[in-house]
Amino acid sequence: MIEYNGKKVTPKVYAKHQVSDYLMKLFDNPEVHMDKDFTNCTQREQAEIMNQVSLFEDRIHKLLGVKFKSITSSNNFEKSI
Repeated sequence: MIEYNGKKVTPKVYAKHQVSDYLMKLFDNPEVHMDKDFTNCTQREQAEIMNQVSLFEDRIHKLLGVKFKSITSSNNFEKSI
């Protein structure tokens, strides 16, 4: 039996939550994954890029069908399973 956070889940649910977990780590520090051209951008351009990254995060979670029961901060959240 497959478990995610102590609950029995289907392979599909497990996969989408694993992808979501990985992407959340990526979205927590996106500037680490940007190429060196990112640092050559102005602060305003960097802020706009980070805003777009944030919008992608929301869209990807909706696409995966991952919902959150509560979000207190980037490190304190509870997913609906």
